[in-house]
Amino acid sequence: MQGEKFGENGHPRVKGARSLFLEVANESDQSYRSGTVPGFDGTPIFYCEEGAGPPLVFCYGIACSTLHWTYQIDYFKQFYRCIWFDYRGHRRTPIPAQIETMSVESGARDLKSVLDHLDVGQAVFLGHSMGASVVLQFAKDYPERVSKMVLANGTAKKPLETLLGGNYLGPAFELLTRYERMKPDWVENLWKLQYNVGASTQLLGNLGFNKDLCHPGDINTYARQIAELPPVVLTQTMKDYQNFDASTWLHQINQSTLVLSGDRDWITPPETQDLIHQLLPNSKLTRIRHGSHCSTLDLPEYICLLIERFLNAPS
Repeated sequence: MQGEKFGENGHPRVKGARSLFLEVANESDQSYRSGTVPGFDGTPIFYCEEGAGPPLVFCYGIACSTLHWTYQIDYFKQFYRCIWFDYRGHRRTPIPAQIETMSVESGARDLKSVLDHLDVGQAVFLGHSMGASVVLQFAKDYPERVSKMVLANGTAKKPLETLLGGNYLGPAFELLTRYERMKPDWVENLWKLQYNVGASTQLLGNLGFNKDLCHPGDINTYARQIAELPPVVLTQTMKDYQNFDASTWLHQINQSTLVLSGDRDWITPPETQDLIHQLLPNSKLTRIRHGSHCSTLDLPEYICLLIERFLNAPS
């Protein structure tokens, strides 16, 4: 479908609150192509592509959206074919009939379906947070399709074990999961109230962003998206993600990789990116000074510069 109206500003991608430092000549909000493709089990997976040129594939994190890559897509769509898709239960992709298929592995399989549909053979893959895990799983399953990788604020194993420097939220997540199974309507109604209360926005801003750098509108947009997400999507996807462990096979992935790490990341602390860098034989680690878990939103111009240098460097 060409130019179909979706979401904010009539565009399927969640736009950022501030424009990128470099204006795109003759930019049009209708300069995209979007649609759905059946996943491996028939679930309609929403995808979008913007720009033209060599393909860049963007994967966001759990309970997130393209907001977390929006400034980078805005910039790189001038020179590249930027492709992104929505995970199961996220944004425009519905919750699947079998909820246990909301997983990292399914994300990689659905991504293959999207790329097959778009006739993309090999591409550069960029993943943020859980999106880094989806990219790594894709590189493991389909290595011939990956030329380079950019892994921002990701983790190689069990994210709750290192969240806030320790497994402090593990019991809270188990409690949320238990109540979601017992009283789903009650949990969903309570979940939706969090955005109106405002405390959750403040908490997200303090934990996930550098509030001195990130535009407050982007923090507010993310808080609203979290409230709109059905709780079962978070609990089921996190149930799988918490068991994800790439540490035993990362050494088998040889593609050139840029690992981006925020020195103020409380969600996936720097030592988690250190581990990825240590295990990936052909990787480069860049620590983002003052960067939070959402460095792509804190310092979008700098992140674009780092990625551009990496893309232009020999593998």
